[in-house]
Amino acid sequence: MATPKLRFKEFEGDWSTNKIEEISIVTSGGTPSRNVSDYWNGDIPWVTTSLVDFNVINQAEEFITQVGLDNSSAKLFPKDTILMAMYGQGITRGKVAILGIDATTNQACAAIKLKNGFETKFIFQNLMNRYEEIRDLSNEGGQKNLSAGIIKEILISFPEKEEQTKIASFLSAVDEKISQLTQKHELLSQYKQGMMQKLFSQQIRFKADDGSEFGEWESDKINNIFTNKSKSFNPLLNENLPCIELEHLSQSTGQILGTIDSSGQQSTKNVFEVNSVLFGKLRPYLRKFAQPKFKGVCSSEIWVLTGIKISNQYLFQYIQSEQFSELTNIQSGSKMPRADWGVISDADIEYPCLEEQTKIANFLSTIDQKIEVVAQQIEQAKTWKKGLLQQMFV
Repeated sequence: MATPKLRFKEFEGDWSTNKIEEISIVTSGGTPSRNVSDYWNGDIPWVTTSLVDFNVINQAEEFITQVGLDNSSAKLFPKDTILMAMYGQGITRGKVAILGIDATTNQACAAIKLKNGFETKFIFQNLMNRYEEIRDLSNEGGQKNLSAGIIKEILISFPEKEEQTKIASFLSAVDEKISQLTQKHELLSQYKQGMMQKLFSQQIRFKADDGSEFGEWESDKINNIFTNKSKSFNPLLNENLPCIELEHLSQSTGQILGTIDSSGQQSTKNVFEVNSVLFGKLRPYLRKFAQPKFKGVCSSEIWVLTGIKISNQYLFQYIQSEQFSELTNIQSGSKMPRADWGVISDADIEYPCLEEQTKIANFLSTIDQKIEVVAQQIEQAKTWKKGLLQQMFV
């Protein structure tokens, strides 16, 4: 018997603890044969672990027929069933979701159908809070997996239904706030992408401070507009500097997630200066870029770009554009695709005068700042919720 550290004042008394199998029915689904066309493309939603992501699942990507359901191990689970991914790629194992619709699932999903007296969202929040703990319960083997047997043994502490409902409602309100912030972040990002497309294609033009029109954009080869040249750096022979590897560059945000000391490295690095523009050439579709505010070195898989006829601030925005992405997608290598500087440097692009470059870069940077503020608000809300979960559950 136990009680949580943080509790609504109208409730008291100890919480009970039971195994999941004592408060629910745990089973799993199945996959109709792909070789029988009559089993697929029906009207019954069929859910896989790819959709299980701490969410409510309201739609499926694939559908089966009644014949497929009747002739396979697939089962139809009712709305409000909790799903847990028993295995899957990378971080999938241990994730949970709630069915917002009646649906079937594949065999990789455990379906937890709660008995009367239990609030679905309360148990969902409990399991979501214990994601890492549950992952560690996986069986030992070549591929760590969960099983229905393991899931049935998980202990759940819970109060009376009324308190479960109040806790779940409160946490759902926090989730809704996070969802609203996430949507705002996505809308701002989409707005920026749209404005970049219009600005770099000259559909929208800025005017000079005196109200006059800027002149026509000039055209030249990229190699004459900005360079991909940097000094080589041997960590064994040089001073210790902050080192950026590909994993330190966030996808699509321009954020630097951290650095390491160059003194602990063996391979040759590229030197970058304050406000150099960095772009990850390995798997360029990941869109890894940054503009450090410090001097350092980086992986040889990262280009160090410097403006010649354009400012580095404008260059930093340009490499985020669809126009530049199209050039980087002309890749060399198949298993480890890399952007080809030989192709990119020979491409002709247009660029504005320095004053218009500044206006474009400042405008887009202002949007970046708004996006970053919302991103910080999302992280703060998630951190706050994590603290609540640790105190509101036993």
